[in-house]
Amino acid sequence: MRTIFFRLPRLAILTMMVILIGGIGAMFSLGRQEDPTLIERYGFILTTLPGADAERMEALVTQPIEAALMELPEVDEIQSVSRPGVSQVGLQVREDLTEAEVDDAWTLIRQKVAFAESQFPAGTNTPEINRQYVGAATLVVGLVWEGEEAPPLAVMRRMALDLQDRFQRLPGTELTDLYGVPAEEIRIVVDPEALSAAGLTVRQAASLVASADSKTPAGRLRSDGGNVGLEVGGEFENISRIRSVPLVQRPDGSEVRVSDIATVQKGFEDPPVRMALENGKRSIFVGAFISEDQRVDKWAATAQQVVQDFAQNAPPGLRIETVFDQSKYTNARLNGLARNLLMSACIVFVVLFFTMGWRSALVVGSAIPLTVALVLILFKVFGHPLHQMSVTGLVISLGLLIDNAIVVVDDFDQMRARGSSRLQAIDKSLRHLFAPLAASTLTTALAFAPIALLPGGAGEFIGMIGLSVVFSITASFIVSMTLIPAMAGWFDRTRGWETGIDRRPRRWWRDGVTVDFIADGYRATIEAVLRFPPLGIALSVAPAILGFYLVGQLPSQFFPQTERDQFQISLQLPPEANLSDTIASTQRASELIESMEGVQSVTWVLGEPSPRVYYNMIDNTEGVEGFAAGWVQLDGNQRTHEIVAKVQHEMRDAFPGARFLALPFEQGPPADAPIDFTIMGNDFETLGRLGDEARTILAQTPGVTYTVASLELGAPTVSLKADESASALAGQRLTELASAMNAELEGVRAGSIVEGTEELPVIIIGPESRRGTLTDLRAMTVGDGTPISALGEMTLEAKTAVVSRRDGQRMNQILAFLDPYTLPAPVFADFQARLDASGFRLPPGYTIRIGGEAENSGEAIGNLAGVGIPLVLVMAGAIMLVFNSFRMMLLILTTGFLSLGLAFFGVWLFNLPFGFNAIIGGLGLLGIAINGSIVVLSLLTASPAAMADDIIAQREIVVDATRHIVATTLTTMGGFIPILLTGDSFWMPLAAGISGGVAGSALLALYFTPAVFRIMTLKPMRKTLTYLFGRRQMPAE
Repeated sequence: MRTIFFRLPRLAILTMMVILIGGIGAMFSLGRQEDPTLIERYGFILTTLPGADAERMEALVTQPIEAALMELPEVDEIQSVSRPGVSQVGLQVREDLTEAEVDDAWTLIRQKVAFAESQFPAGTNTPEINRQYVGAATLVVGLVWEGEEAPPLAVMRRMALDLQDRFQRLPGTELTDLYGVPAEEIRIVVDPEALSAAGLTVRQAASLVASADSKTPAGRLRSDGGNVGLEVGGEFENISRIRSVPLVQRPDGSEVRVSDIATVQKGFEDPPVRMALENGKRSIFVGAFISEDQRVDKWAATAQQVVQDFAQNAPPGLRIETVFDQSKYTNARLNGLARNLLMSACIVFVVLFFTMGWRSALVVGSAIPLTVALVLILFKVFGHPLHQMSVTGLVISLGLLIDNAIVVVDDFDQMRARGSSRLQAIDKSLRHLFAPLAASTLTTALAFAPIALLPGGAGEFIGMIGLSVVFSITASFIVSMTLIPAMAGWFDRTRGWETGIDRRPRRWWRDGVTVDFIADGYRATIEAVLRFPPLGIALSVAPAILGFYLVGQLPSQFFPQTERDQFQISLQLPPEANLSDTIASTQRASELIESMEGVQSVTWVLGEPSPRVYYNMIDNTEGVEGFAAGWVQLDGNQRTHEIVAKVQHEMRDAFPGARFLALPFEQGPPADAPIDFTIMGNDFETLGRLGDEARTILAQTPGVTYTVASLELGAPTVSLKADESASALAGQRLTELASAMNAELEGVRAGSIVEGTEELPVIIIGPESRRGTLTDLRAMTVGDGTPISALGEMTLEAKTAVVSRRDGQRMNQILAFLDPYTLPAPVFADFQARLDASGFRLPPGYTIRIGGEAENSGEAIGNLAGVGIPLVLVMAGAIMLVFNSFRMMLLILTTGFLSLGLAFFGVWLFNLPFGFNAIIGGLGLLGIAINGSIVVLSLLTASPAAMADDIIAQREIVVDATRHIVATTLTTMGGFIPILLTGDSFWMPLAAGISGGVAGSALLALYFTPAVFRIMTLKPMRKTLTYLFGRRQMPAE
């Protein structure tokens, strides 16, 4: 079986054709996207109760939802924000659950929220459960009004809904969303005097109007001829129908209808609570997201054609434009990685050519397309799309996937040189190499398996790197054990001993480059190390220890910023700000930013989250009129580095009373802020005081631009101290008084009109003249026409504006935002030192929780250790089984550990921060670095002379193993050269770490391993002591 492909060349050729054709087919049919799509573990429940203050929202709405959700073991964390009239409960599903289990968890969450809804007070709207899609939008199209007159919002809204419907009908579309679209409604604006004269309140009128909107079936008639459904006609079909609804029947038989006491009109919510602006112009955005098994480039091309057809029907003054197209970034990213892959393959081939000669280079190089094709087939079988992580995994593994082939071809060549026929050489090589190569493949797979199995957001983001490497080295082992030996036999030259011709002179293009004096000098160094092992041990251990020391001097960074021609912006005004204030501020900010060189467009969405143009761009801020978020489009990636800090500083000066953030997009799982310092407790005053102390220290810390406290006290609130007796005389209890005021100020739903497939609410509300100022409020009448001012005193008081909680406990979350491209870890360490020096102390019952980048990094490293340590133990067991020696296993793992120090030296050499990618690279390196030692030890233990402490035999075995160790080292490092040349901040720590560690592992395999092996082969104690004290050279046994 070992030689079947050599003996049956047609079978071998057919197998290669099937693999290559299958790989090409998979490459063109695999889904493509820029970044991995994360499982939808995040979401929030949005509930409104108009008129309720923040503390009432906390007690009456937020707390019941939290209590219900905390009963679910599937929910990992609950964080809520209660504002006047709005409750927003955010949650995160446990990270160790699979995608199917997460889907089941959301079903349970909906059931629990439905149960909590039964406890809400009257007037509370139905909770809106939002399960957040964690990924970038595929396409965002803007409907931008450029006319001089007021924008035709009704036309823009209808067109946006039409475009959304067209996107939904495209194959592969997963979901669509609208941004900045005004809510259309039918408004019944009452005349307070006429309403009072009719003896009605706003709520009573709303109840009467709603009861006239009959949409309820009235049963069925059942007879022998069949069943017939019944209904009571009268549902609202148009505005005239609403105007004609009778409200009061007079004694004289006449009626008071809606048209007698109110104006009925179709319009938009007033005042508006959301809006979108593109370069300061009123816009509506339509976003579309595709499923991960789709090719984003093909879907986007189809969608762009839909947009072009749609734009032909746009009225004058309305511009239809694509404001974001993910396919542009996906194609650029994947094409760049493909170029890196091609360049790596060329570098690897050149290295093979100079180290092994052209024949061996061709044979070994053929493993690259075959293995890559097999990996693409595996991607297709297991449903993994192509994105930067999966393709980068291929780039990383490019040098690794030919390691097995190098060893097989080199061993085959040595067998042929010793007089074996081609068939015998293949059989002997595979019989001899199968176990050690299987062990090295297994250990490398086990080293990268923790990355593939890493739970949580970090694992979902970066896990495909590990899976790609595991697929690659597994496929390379299969190819190296089957097709590569056959090709080596076919391409091998006729040896001199087969023809009786003397040995031909060595030619570098045929046999590889060899410099005699270097080879002789190298052989001498190996012998010196074998004769004096402490020398080899010291020379190997010292650089590793230096690397461990130097890495401790580097700043840490979880994940770096991405290289992109966009950056994100957000604006937060004081709590009392309305949408008009936000519009004025964003338009002014847009003008200032647009005046800077390189800025192409500025996009804002006000009052709601903006479209996600980057996968971890998550903001749950909903229903806050003083909030706006968006992004700035630039003319190149480098421009982001040049301009983002300038924007941050200028906007900070331009808006001193607001929080303006300009930040580059960061890779990795989402976080609220780089620094998150949360104080947990119950008392508002204490939480506020402690938060102010922490913010004062944070504001003095270099690098911090803004600090934000989630607990907001002192919001201006008008309080009516109503006299109960006076209210009773007016026919109003206090609850009825609050209900009546809320109805006139906020409006009450009174039915709906169905237009096509859309339901428009009917809202009855007081006139704007009664809802604007404190004077209007004093003049408002209730009950029998009594003015509000006669029922009690009105005062302006400071109340809690925002109440935040985590897992059912109140908190004050202090967020700190940093200057662009500032590393969070040093700033946070500086803050902690200042906090300790200030004497900051917590009273009993209060605790501190650290979040932000520190929490994400700690969780990710903890998860990695939890998965990695057991697999390292499995790796150790596999090595011990192969060598049947505990000492050999310890030696191999020691070389892996020492190579980590050399890897960290590589990170320091490139002056890179020590982040999660460097740790990932180190873990993967553990499996790569021991391969050379496994090969050397397997050759040494297989030689009786070497085991008998024959130094010359040991030296020649190490020298013979040098060629394929050097070749595999250079090819592995060569695979990383394109990444190092691009200077990508995300991949540089990983590439520098693995390159440095692989280079060091070759030195460890060739010097440290033989030195320790030599000591192991000496008889314990007596010979070791004799040798160390240099009395005499021990003879070989």
